[in-house]
Amino acid sequence: MKRFLPLIVILVLIALAGGGYFLLFVANQAPEQPIAFSHQLHAGTNQIDCAFCHRYARRSTVAGMPSVESCKGCHIIIAAQRPEVQKLMSFWNQQKPIPWVKVYDLPDHVYFSHKRHLLADIECRTCHGDVAGMDQVRLAVDLKMGWCLNCHRQREAGTDCWTCHN
Repeated sequence: MKRFLPLIVILVLIALAGGGYFLLFVANQAPEQPIAFSHQLHAGTNQIDCAFCHRYARRSTVAGMPSVESCKGCHIIIAAQRPEVQKLMSFWNQQKPIPWVKVYDLPDHVYFSHKRHLLADIECRTCHGDVAGMDQVRLAVDLKMGWCLNCHRQREAGTDCWTCHN
């Protein structure tokens, strides 16, 4: 039995690491949002461009979330009686922002510019997957340093530490 103890310990550690990975990455891929917003309907069926709602992406480091006013602009008329649109209008009437739950959130020490990537003709789907095919947005790519470095190498973009780390 003592012979197998190191092997058992290693297997247990691997199982714990795998379970931790599942809980942190897989299980949280599609967090519950305050409003059931369908990207499949908006970006897919209706072919609304990402930048229409995420207005800052082409000119800033952040893509930004649409304001309640932006959503209200369309939904004061379109599908106004649907329950999820009623939730939206409730936020508008209370003059409160929608408390969206971030799906993609890089660590604070990582510098990422949506503007830079869009100017380099990197499509949103490269990092976010086929959002137009997703009813509820989920993590499509595990945006860890190795994944980003591979992408930079493939495109012959900078890979020195200061490219991404402040």
